[in-house]
Amino acid sequence: MKGRVGHRYQSIEKIAAFAVDPRLWAFLLVVFHWGIVSAQDPGEIQKVEYEIIKAREITLPQASRNFEKVPPRVAEPIKPEIVYQFKTVAFNTPDYNPSVRPMKLKAEPISKIYGNYLSAGFGNFMSPYFEGYATNKRNKNKALGVKLFHRSFGSGPVGEGNSASGNTEIKAFGKAMTNRLSAGGFLSFESRDARFYGSVPNTLVADARHQAYTVLSMGADLANAKKSDFNFELAAGFSHLRDRFTTSENELKLHLASSYRINDSKAISVDADYFLMNRKTETLAGPARHIMKIKPTYRFSPSEKLSLAVGFNAAIQNDTLGNGQSFRFYPNVDATYELAAGAQVFGAFTGDIDRVSVHTLSLENIWLNQNVGLTNANRTIEVTGGLKGKISDKIAYRTGFAMANIRNMHFFQNNFNDPSKFEVVYDRGNVKRTNIFAELGYGYAETVKLVFRGDYFAYSTDEVAEAFHRPTYWLSFNSTFNVYNKLVLDIDMLGQGGMKALAVDAGLPLVTVPAALDVNAKATYLVSRQFSVFASSNNILNSNYQMYLYYPVRGFQAMVGASLSF
Repeated sequence: MKGRVGHRYQSIEKIAAFAVDPRLWAFLLVVFHWGIVSAQDPGEIQKVEYEIIKAREITLPQASRNFEKVPPRVAEPIKPEIVYQFKTVAFNTPDYNPSVRPMKLKAEPISKIYGNYLSAGFGNFMSPYFEGYATNKRNKNKALGVKLFHRSFGSGPVGEGNSASGNTEIKAFGKAMTNRLSAGGFLSFESRDARFYGSVPNTLVADARHQAYTVLSMGADLANAKKSDFNFELAAGFSHLRDRFTTSENELKLHLASSYRINDSKAISVDADYFLMNRKTETLAGPARHIMKIKPTYRFSPSEKLSLAVGFNAAIQNDTLGNGQSFRFYPNVDATYELAAGAQVFGAFTGDIDRVSVHTLSLENIWLNQNVGLTNANRTIEVTGGLKGKISDKIAYRTGFAMANIRNMHFFQNNFNDPSKFEVVYDRGNVKRTNIFAELGYGYAETVKLVFRGDYFAYSTDEVAEAFHRPTYWLSFNSTFNVYNKLVLDIDMLGQGGMKALAVDAGLPLVTVPAALDVNAKATYLVSRQFSVFASSNNILNSNYQMYLYYPVRGFQAMVGASLSF
């Protein structure tokens, strides 16, 4: 009985424990709810919301993170103490002789040069041409040479042989050089001849008189051979001129150019010139004429873009024509400012004495009359300015203006009794000259080179009616084309116009000389490095223009020839 009763009490405890089990109650709740849902209409779904709340939190105790540093170990002295001994160890190694020797580059051969040159040709108007040079070969201590040149025309545009002309030059030159100095000298003979073929229209020139200027000159120079902080050049020259009539003139020239470089942006320069001129004719033997000039200049750069040159020009002369002083003082200022890469603005403010002699006048106009007046021009003031630079590595430009006030400026005027000869007239007042110019150049290696320049001139005279035989515009074009280093083409163009003159044949009215345009071309074929042939043509348009009144130029001219270097 006790066993059964005990068993019963155990069953009751199990039932009681099961009754308080939450899983039993959750199961009964689901069964009860399922029974209610089953009793409803199976086609309707009731909305039921269940909320499960989990309120139990799991809490863990905070961990202890205490770390203790390991205490350093007490150093114990080493016994016995360590003793170090340093000993020098000497050893020898045998010499190393490599069996492979480095390769040596073979020296490039020195290019051969030719010290002698000959060129000759012949063209219409019975025009022979010859030019030659003979010089020594490579020598670092001296250079010697001789030059020969001749070009003449047996006939011309008027009266066949009455308009013949020619030019001949013979010159010997040399230079000796040391490590410090270089000295040179020359001796030359030049002859320029022409005929007075200018005449009024419809008038036959029966026998034009022959004019020729022969000039014998010599000179010497001394300069430092290598550029340094101080550079100088001293030159001296003497020339004797004589024409075919009665005129002769001696001219002595001295020139000094020196500069001292203070630093990269500062320098001082001093230039000086002296001219002594003496002309003689059968009826005229005036006093010797002289000009002495000195021009010191200080050059500096206040900033990276601005360069300045400030100084003066002092001159003494004995040509005054009764309207000036023998001593003249002019400012000399030059400035350049870089606007941007490849563009610079330039300007200058200066003045000077311009030498006038038979030497200079005969180079301008060979048909001078005898006993022409001689006096130097006084540029009392001249202002220039403009812009220059590069558009690219191949294109460069320069444009600007120049305005000058000139006293005793000379002009050429036909002689009233003999229009084939020219007188020199001077404006003793103030002649204002304005020049506007533009220049453009293009170059591509050695293949193409082009240069074009245009000038416009305006004159305001005081005592002379017009600026006789001075063009109001001038155009020039020069070009070179190298085709595969075998054919070289040179094309040039010259143009001028606006000249005024007095027409002797019509009662001295003021006339405008017709404009002139001259186109020239030359083709050179390089047969080898030493030999070439050429063909040239001048005045291709066959224009009958006049450089001076009553003096027409030759028409179409052609020439063929060859050149040799050896």
